[in-house]
Amino acid sequence: MGLAPKNISASRPTPLRIKSVPPAMKKLPLFLVLNLAASALGAELAPNEADTQRADAKFFESEVRPILVNRCFECHGEKKQKGGLRMDAPSYLKVGGDTGPALVPGKPDESPLIEAVRYAKSDFQMPPKEKLPEKEVAVLEKWVKMGAPWPEQAAANVVVMEGGFTKEQRAFWCFQPLANPAPPNVEGSSWGRAGIDQFVAQKHAELGLRPAPEASAQELVRRLTMDLHGLPPTPEQIAAFATDTRPDAYERLVDSLLASPHYGERWAQHWLDLVRYAESDGYNADEFRPAVWPYRDWVIRSLNEDKPYDQFVREQLAGDEMAPNDPDVLIATSYLRNPIYEWNQADVRTQWDTILTDITDTTGELFLGLS
Repeated sequence: MGLAPKNISASRPTPLRIKSVPPAMKKLPLFLVLNLAASALGAELAPNEADTQRADAKFFESEVRPILVNRCFECHGEKKQKGGLRMDAPSYLKVGGDTGPALVPGKPDESPLIEAVRYAKSDFQMPPKEKLPEKEVAVLEKWVKMGAPWPEQAAANVVVMEGGFTKEQRAFWCFQPLANPAPPNVEGSSWGRAGIDQFVAQKHAELGLRPAPEASAQELVRRLTMDLHGLPPTPEQIAAFATDTRPDAYERLVDSLLASPHYGERWAQHWLDLVRYAESDGYNADEFRPAVWPYRDWVIRSLNEDKPYDQFVREQLAGDEMAPNDPDVLIATSYLRNPIYEWNQADVRTQWDTILTDITDTTGELFLGLS
């Protein structure tokens, strides 16, 4: 069988002409003959493409990947991404981190990755502790100049969407829209009193579990007071609830506990933990902060007054802009003074960077739920 792809052009493609067919091939199915012809034509038009791909894959696996694994993935891999940069897939490198794309395929001199490993700038060096050997720098330069080939199919298929996130990352449970699913109907779950009980019953059925016996009045009042006040109930509270036969006795008990100043004192500690509140500076010179307590009391008052959450947030982030002459609002911005501080630190610039980083991280984790 001979193929004659002569004078192939986009406007008038030359048909394939089979000059002669060996007797054995006359018995082959037509689709198989056409497949063989197409394969032969592809081989004649691009004889070295497969060889090039194999050579690129060998170079990456033997020269490039070991450098990335040993030098980069610890700080820029799946578990940790310093500076927002992840380097275990080409899509991540092209999107880059906080400062933009890490590489420009085919252009090492325009790729921040190469600039960093060359130690071209004193404030932009990677790895930060020790410069790579020149041989490894040369390998990375060659790899980027080749177009940064990355043969691993699983990594190559990572699709980075708008904002630098993958489809898998955007599908993470906490980023999904809130839903209001109908409670399931579970046989034998007559003990349930609210919709959420049906979901618990469903999981019980899946795991072969039975619900615990219903709590006694004494147990219930103890659980409530410990949860809302952080204090055990008094004998009078136990006796009053145990003898209250009204159908809304439980709701009345909850309302009375929420109305107590102990509620704000108990639950303020959770917020104060999140904002890194402390009555000393932290670090080595752990000096006492004598004027920090008004912020603590502001948080307690806010909870006891049922302050709306959006107002609670705004006053802490920008109370000085909202009401600079109102002490009850201005004190909320003491939130911004919670970071660690060391009064005798000689390196003032680094200390200031540490403070800003601390409050920025805390704000991101606290209000955005992202670290």
